Amino acid sequence: MDSERPAVTQRTTVPNETASARFRARLLRVRQRARQVYENVPRLRRIVDELARVELLDRSLALGAQALLALIPLLMVVGAFMPADWGSELTAQVRQVIGVSNDVMQPVQEAATSAGSVVQEVSWISLAVALASASSFARALARTYCKVWGLPAHRGVGAIQRSLLWIAGWVVTLQILAIVLRAFSDVPLTRVVHLSLQLGFNVLLWWWTAHLLLQGRVSWRALLPGAVVSAVLVVLLSLASRVFMPRYAKVNLEQFGPLGVVFAIASWLVVFGGVLVLAAVVGRHLPGVGELRRAPRPE
Repeated sequence: MDSERPAVTQRTTVPNETASARFRARLLRVRQRARQVYENVPRLRRIVDELARVELLDRSLALGAQALLALIPLLMVVGAFMPADWGSELTAQVRQVIGVSNDVMQPVQEAATSAGSVVQEVSWISLAVALASASSFARALARTYCKVWGLPAHRGVGAIQRSLLWIAGWVVTLQILAIVLRAFSDVPLTRVVHLSLQLGFNVLLWWWTAHLLLQGRVSWRALLPGAVVSAVLVVLLSLASRVFMPRYAKVNLEQFGPLGVVFAIASWLVVFGGVLVLAAVVGRHLPGVGELRRAPRPE
């Protein structure tokens, strides 16, 4: 009886070892094919190398962190100093893009509302501090664009002014988009029309964003491909978020309370930052963009 035990063990372990070997061999073939594509497609190789140069992961984390730090101050300022409808509309737009439900977003909205009432009662100094915090994402994005295009980053008062201008433009764009979407809510093929409008507004927003944050040092034509890629990826991320974010955010809310919601939003913002970096790099290296890079200098 004892002599039969090794045979039984051998019959049960060999299939496992064979499956593991097949998996390793398949993984090796995938890596080899990916390597062949990388070596045989120069433009893809250039994009991958450029993503490594601009440090995709680090830039994504930085943009996500700055966006999180900017979100509450931005909602706070809009809620305190803008019409009441603007604050609720902005929160609804942010919630729709991220893909979370209203009850999940409620802790963030309450924090912004309570902070906004405090700002109203304090002073303009508090407003300046809140705006400086809200502009942190735009400044981080400007540094990313400069890195992608190989330009020196500008700092100081001018950079803050452009960041504040970008915040104002972003808020106004969201308000206009919300109005336009409501106006086309009863037309045939509503989803297709809304998707087309979102793509169009996003192209305009990210096209203007890159030109503003780069201080016009790159021509409008050269920035258009990156704006189109940004719009497509941002809209696709928003659509995908409606599938996986509701449950992810709700589970975090049930386990960790309001802090879990912040963690879920922070995770989404890191992915969002990575999308913007990827879009900027891909747009920069599309065919023909290099020849259009420099904007004409004023006489």
